Amino acid sequence: MKYRIIIALALIPQVILVNFLKDNPSLIDKYYVGFFYNSVFNVNTFIFSKINFPIGEILYIIIILLFIYLVYSLLSFKFKDFINLLAFISVIYFCFYSFWGLNYFRTSLSEKFNIESNYEFIELDSTIKKIIIEIEKEIKLIDDENQTINIDKFIKDENSNIKKSIIPEIFLYQRVSGHFIPFTSEAVFIDDIPVVDIPVVIFHEQAHQMGYADEAEASFIAFTKAIKSNYANIRYSGYFNALINLLNDVVKSHPDEIDTYTSELDEKVLNDINYLQNFWSKYSDNIFDKISNFIYDFYLKSNNQKSGILSYNQVSTYIIDFFQRDQLGKIIN
Repeated sequence: MKYRIIIALALIPQVILVNFLKDNPSLIDKYYVGFFYNSVFNVNTFIFSKINFPIGEILYIIIILLFIYLVYSLLSFKFKDFINLLAFISVIYFCFYSFWGLNYFRTSLSEKFNIESNYEFIELDSTIKKIIIEIEKEIKLIDDENQTINIDKFIKDENSNIKKSIIPEIFLYQRVSGHFIPFTSEAVFIDDIPVVDIPVVIFHEQAHQMGYADEAEASFIAFTKAIKSNYANIRYSGYFNALINLLNDVVKSHPDEIDTYTSELDEKVLNDINYLQNFWSKYSDNIFDKISNFIYDFYLKSNNQKSGILSYNQVSTYIIDFFQRDQLGKIIN
């Protein structure tokens, strides 16, 4: 009981320390990102990459069930049950921020490269036109087997801690294509999603493995990795995903202009867009989606992403900068 009380009370200094580090990204960059996190990731990858299913998803289930049990135990109104719950939260809090969560407070790419969050429509227009040209180049190569790679082989060749989800339906009804498990450093993707999305989803979760916690940054890293691939279908996935993000911005800011772009798209692109819309329409507007969006929005806002779930959309800023000013090109190997 004594040790559980100590662990429970340890939650207080942990919260204070995390809030201090939140305002000191230079400390995170120097001591956490540059040293500690890399060590944790390497150890986790060495242990868990040899297992062909995501241990982390099983761990999530255990954590959720144990949390429910501990909350239910509070109905007995015993002090020890309250301490047990606090101790449990303290351990999870420590593991989350130690193993990965402090990456949320590192210096952002926008600060590092002085990238403005706002852009003019003329820049958006120019970027879309450039991407359409690149997509047309890749489409001409996709039919050549020597220029493409089978998705299963692509996953194997990535040679990282990448797994297929063992509970895909749960995530699909939350409209989640993939997720990163901080406790085991596993990048997990949903095998049932449209093939055109799989490469960028995997690269997105790999970016989280690299320590890019910000969703827009992870999406941008995914884009750059995809378009640098040796295979046309992987590059197409990157450009296609970027195009979707930018066209969504057009719909929000200049809806009257959307037909100008869609009329220029190849039939394959239009078919892929329609397939994506039809696929996700099966899982939209359900109670699980609404609840998970609310929880995840709160989670992101609590971890330095002020826009919450809308932060995913901010990848457009990085993509436009990449094509217009190439500031972010400096980080691409």
